Amino acid sequence: MIPPSLERTARDLDIHVSSGGWNQPTRLFAIADTGQLLDREPSLATQLGASAEESPWTTIEQDGLPPHTDLDELLGGLGWPESVDGVAVCAERIMVSPEDADQRAEHELRVTMAVLRDGARCTVLRLREHDSPELVIVGEDLVSGLGDLLLHTLR
Repeated sequence: MIPPSLERTARDLDIHVSSGGWNQPTRLFAIADTGQLLDREPSLATQLGASAEESPWTTIEQDGLPPHTDLDELLGGLGWPESVDGVAVCAERIMVSPEDADQRAEHELRVTMAVLRDGARCTVLRLREHDSPELVIVGEDLVSGLGDLLLHTLR
């Protein structure tokens, strides 16, 4: 079962990244407990604009990602300090699905996956052909292996 606060975080990230349109590079986010973050950095309260009760998780985009040829390569070389409670990634991909024996259909999609240290995870899939926050597909682990790879970066 997806924790509601994690689903909200993943959905919010999907909307945030989608506001930049399509054809974006992979984007990576640290996830921090908002209450603990505000205890350490009270000056962030005005920037965050929400209390820990309203938004239990805060996402912090990681700029300057190292060059990589694929997502496994990027995530395989990452590690996070204990102060990071989770990690999320947004990446665009092409999904190929067989329509019939002679024709295959390609669909562009954006995968947003958020994982917490305790193993909780949420995936949001947005198809380019149905580009709307109301039409996303949400599930616990919709991209095989990605959740485990993200979790590995936290250990």
